[in-house]
Amino acid sequence: MSASAIEVMVSNLQQIGFFTYVLPMLLTLAIVFGILEHYDMPESPSARGVIAIVAAFIVLPVSHLLAPFLRDIVTGLVAIGMGVLVAIIFVELLGYKASGVENIFEAHPKTFGIIMVTLAVLVFIGAGGMDLLGFDIDIASEVATLLAFLAVISLGVWFIAREEE
Repeated sequence: MSASAIEVMVSNLQQIGFFTYVLPMLLTLAIVFGILEHYDMPESPSARGVIAIVAAFIVLPVSHLLAPFLRDIVTGLVAIGMGVLVAIIFVELLGYKASGVENIFEAHPKTFGIIMVTLAVLVFIGAGGMDLLGFDIDIASEVATLLAFLAVISLGVWFIAREEE
């Protein structure tokens, strides 16, 4: 039985040390930058960025020790977060309104529509829908991994750089 594209992508990322080295480094960068940004220390935003980058690179040699700890903590937090999210979704689907706040699906219909359509397309493709339609897409696993990684980074940069409403 051949491995799925996701399994191959995760395996490729694991082989290059992405989860062991890159993610703890990026987490350190985000935390240090966030703390410095919150307290406006130092005054220069570029100095805050440099300090955060230096701190991230300092963590890099000990990342192999931090990775298992972070994995366990994140796994627990994700399990708790998913439970809370499912509870919130059920409350929203039932139409309950909290303290006069508009239902989240009514407040952001386009966003949820796009998310639902995207999820439906991904489920369709994952279930073999492209084979059903006669399309055979053959992308090397390394290319798929790189494209997924770049997409996640692009979304992160867009989210950070977008203007507040």
